[in-house]
Amino acid sequence: MADSSSRRLNAARLARAQGLFTIANGLWPAISMSSYEKVYGTKTDRFLVRTIGSLLVGIGLNQVRAAARPEGLPYARRIGTSAALTQLRLDLLNVFAGRVPPTYLLDAAAQAGWLYAWRRADVPPQPPGPGTKFAAGAGMALAGAALGVGAALAGEAVARRIGRGGAVTGDEPAKPEFQPV
Repeated sequence: MADSSSRRLNAARLARAQGLFTIANGLWPAISMSSYEKVYGTKTDRFLVRTIGSLLVGIGLNQVRAAARPEGLPYARRIGTSAALTQLRLDLLNVFAGRVPPTYLLDAAAQAGWLYAWRRADVPPQPPGPGTKFAAGAGMALAGAALGVGAALAGEAVARRIGRGGAVTGDEPAKPEFQPV
Protein backbone atom coordinates (compact mmCIF):
# COMPACT_ATOMS: atom_id res chain seq x y z
CA MET A 1 0.00 0.00 0.00
CA ALA A 2 2.79 2.45 0.85
CA ASP A 3 4.37 1.65 -2.51
CA SER A 4 1.24 2.72 -4.40
CA SER A 5 0.85 6.01 -2.53
CA SER A 6 4.53 6.87 -2.97
CA ARG A 7 4.15 6.31 -6.72
CA ARG A 8 1.14 8.63 -6.77
CA LEU A 9 3.12 11.19 -4.80
CA ASN A 10 5.94 10.89 -7.31
CA ALA A 11 3.53 11.49 -10.20
CA ALA A 12 1.96 14.40 -8.31
CA ARG A 13 5.39 15.97 -7.73
CA LEU A 14 6.23 15.50 -11.40
CA ALA A 15 2.96 17.13 -12.47
CA ARG A 16 3.50 20.08 -10.13
CA ALA A 17 7.12 20.51 -11.27
CA GLN A 18 6.21 20.45 -14.96
CA GLY A 19 3.23 22.73 -14.36
CA LEU A 20 5.39 25.29 -12.56
CA PHE A 21 8.06 25.04 -15.29
CA THR A 22 5.40 25.64 -17.95
CA ILE A 23 3.96 28.60 -16.02
CA ALA A 24 7.44 30.14 -15.70
CA ASN A 25 8.10 29.67 -19.43
CA GLY A 26 4.77 31.29 -20.23
CA LEU A 27 5.33 34.27 -17.93
CA TRP A 28 8.91 34.92 -19.05
CA PRO A 29 8.14 37.00 -22.19
CA ALA A 30 5.43 38.95 -20.34
CA ILE A 31 7.83 39.82 -17.52
CA SER A 32 10.98 40.50 -19.55
CA MET A 33 10.74 40.37 -23.33
CA SER A 34 14.30 41.71 -23.59
CA SER A 35 15.83 38.77 -21.69
CA TYR A 36 13.58 36.34 -23.60
CA GLU A 37 14.83 37.78 -26.89
CA LYS A 38 18.46 37.54 -25.75
CA VAL A 39 18.01 33.77 -25.48
CA TYR A 40 15.55 33.06 -28.30
CA GLY A 41 16.26 35.88 -30.76
CA THR A 42 14.46 39.08 -31.72
CA LYS A 43 10.74 38.70 -32.32
CA THR A 44 8.79 40.69 -34.87
CA ASP A 45 5.38 39.71 -33.49
CA ARG A 46 5.56 40.15 -29.74
CA PHE A 47 1.78 39.85 -29.44
CA LEU A 48 2.02 36.27 -30.71
CA VAL A 49 4.83 35.46 -28.26
CA ARG A 50 2.77 36.79 -25.36
CA THR A 51 -0.33 34.93 -26.58
CA ILE A 52 1.54 31.62 -26.64
CA GLY A 53 2.96 32.48 -23.23
CA SER A 54 -0.56 33.00 -21.88
CA LEU A 55 -1.61 29.62 -23.25
CA LEU A 56 1.37 28.00 -21.54
CA VAL A 57 0.37 29.62 -18.24
CA GLY A 58 -3.11 28.14 -18.61
CA ILE A 59 -1.72 24.70 -19.36
CA GLY A 60 0.62 24.87 -16.38
CA LEU A 61 -2.13 26.02 -14.02
CA ASN A 62 -4.39 23.17 -15.10
CA GLN A 63 -1.61 20.66 -14.61
CA VAL A 64 -0.80 21.93 -11.11
CA ARG A 65 -4.50 21.88 -10.22
CA ALA A 66 -4.95 18.32 -11.54
CA ALA A 67 -1.97 17.14 -9.46
CA ALA A 68 -3.78 18.13 -6.25
CA ARG A 69 -5.96 14.97 -6.28
CA PRO A 70 -5.01 11.38 -7.07
CA GLU A 71 -7.90 11.07 -9.54
CA GLY A 72 -6.51 14.09 -11.41
CA LEU A 73 -3.14 12.47 -12.09
CA PRO A 74 -4.17 10.77 -15.37
CA TYR A 75 -5.33 14.17 -16.63
CA ALA A 76 -2.11 15.82 -15.41
CA ARG A 77 -0.14 13.19 -17.32
CA ARG A 78 -2.17 13.68 -20.51
CA ILE A 79 -1.86 17.45 -20.46
CA GLY A 80 1.83 17.24 -19.55
CA THR A 81 2.76 14.78 -22.27
CA SER A 82 0.65 16.48 -24.94
CA ALA A 83 2.11 19.90 -24.11
CA ALA A 84 5.66 18.50 -24.09
CA LEU A 85 5.14 16.63 -27.38
CA THR A 86 3.71 19.72 -29.04
CA GLN A 87 6.53 21.99 -27.89
CA LEU A 88 9.21 19.40 -28.73
CA ARG A 89 7.80 18.96 -32.24
CA LEU A 90 7.60 22.69 -32.88
CA ASP A 91 11.08 23.34 -31.50
CA LEU A 92 12.68 20.65 -33.65
CA LEU A 93 10.77 21.42 -36.86
CA ASN A 94 11.44 25.14 -36.65
CA VAL A 95 15.12 24.82 -35.73
CA PHE A 96 15.83 22.39 -38.56
CA ALA A 97 13.77 24.47 -41.01
CA GLY A 98 15.92 27.47 -40.09
CA ARG A 99 13.01 29.58 -38.84
CA VAL A 100 14.32 29.91 -35.26
CA PRO A 101 17.82 29.90 -33.78
CA PRO A 102 19.40 26.72 -32.36
CA THR A 103 18.85 27.95 -28.79
CA TYR A 104 15.33 26.50 -29.14
CA LEU A 105 17.03 23.11 -28.82
CA LEU A 106 17.42 23.93 -25.10
CA ASP A 107 13.64 23.93 -24.76
CA ALA A 108 13.43 20.80 -26.90
CA ALA A 109 15.77 19.03 -24.47
CA ALA A 110 13.64 20.13 -21.51
CA GLN A 111 10.46 18.86 -23.20
CA ALA A 112 12.13 15.52 -24.00
CA GLY A 113 13.08 15.31 -20.32
CA TRP A 114 9.45 15.78 -19.25
CA LEU A 115 8.37 13.03 -21.65
CA TYR A 116 11.00 10.69 -20.25
CA ALA A 117 9.95 11.47 -16.68
CA TRP A 118 6.27 10.80 -17.45
CA ARG A 119 7.23 7.50 -19.07
CA ARG A 120 8.84 6.46 -15.78
CA ALA A 121 6.05 7.78 -13.54
CA ASP A 122 3.43 5.37 -12.33
CA VAL A 123 0.04 7.00 -12.69
CA PRO A 124 -3.02 5.05 -11.54
CA PRO A 125 -5.25 4.15 -14.49
CA GLN A 126 -8.45 6.06 -14.99
CA PRO A 127 -11.58 3.96 -15.49
CA PRO A 128 -12.87 4.27 -19.07
CA GLY A 129 -15.82 6.59 -19.52
CA PRO A 130 -18.70 6.19 -21.96
CA GLY A 131 -16.99 8.19 -24.74
CA THR A 132 -13.53 6.63 -24.41
CA LYS A 133 -13.66 4.61 -27.66
CA PHE A 134 -15.03 7.56 -29.62
CA ALA A 135 -12.38 9.89 -28.17
CA ALA A 136 -9.60 7.43 -28.96
CA GLY A 137 -10.83 7.05 -32.54
CA ALA A 138 -11.18 10.81 -32.98
CA GLY A 139 -7.70 11.30 -31.55
CA MET A 140 -6.22 8.79 -34.00
CA ALA A 141 -8.04 10.48 -36.90
CA LEU A 142 -6.75 13.90 -35.88
CA ALA A 143 -3.22 12.56 -35.43
CA GLY A 144 -3.36 11.04 -38.92
CA ALA A 145 -4.61 14.31 -40.38
CA ALA A 146 -1.84 16.22 -38.60
CA LEU A 147 0.78 13.84 -39.99
CA GLY A 148 -0.64 14.29 -43.48
CA VAL A 149 -0.56 18.08 -43.21
CA GLY A 150 2.99 17.91 -41.81
CA ALA A 151 4.11 15.74 -44.71
CA ALA A 152 2.51 18.11 -47.21
CA LEU A 153 4.20 21.13 -45.63
CA ALA A 154 7.55 19.33 -45.59
CA GLY A 155 7.10 18.49 -49.29
CA GLU A 156 6.39 22.13 -50.08
CA ALA A 157 9.48 23.23 -48.14
CA VAL A 158 11.67 20.77 -50.07
CA ALA A 159 10.15 21.91 -53.37
CA ARG A 160 10.88 25.56 -52.51
CA ARG A 161 14.46 24.71 -51.59
CA ILE A 162 14.97 22.79 -54.84
CA GLY A 163 13.46 25.67 -56.80
CA ARG A 164 15.78 28.11 -55.03
CA GLY A 165 18.87 26.14 -56.07
CA GLY A 166 20.03 25.28 -52.56
CA ALA A 167 22.09 22.35 -51.32
CA VAL A 168 19.53 19.85 -52.60
CA THR A 169 20.53 20.53 -56.24
CA GLY A 170 24.27 20.30 -55.57
CA ASP A 171 25.06 24.04 -55.60
CA GLU A 172 26.77 25.67 -52.65
CA PRO A 173 25.14 24.78 -49.30
CA ALA A 174 22.15 26.89 -48.40
CA LYS A 175 22.66 28.97 -45.27
CA PRO A 176 19.87 28.85 -42.71
CA GLU A 177 17.72 31.94 -42.82
CA PHE A 178 16.45 32.79 -39.36
CA GLN A 179 13.14 34.50 -39.70
CA PRO A 180 12.08 36.11 -36.45
CA VAL A 181 8.80 34.72 -35.21
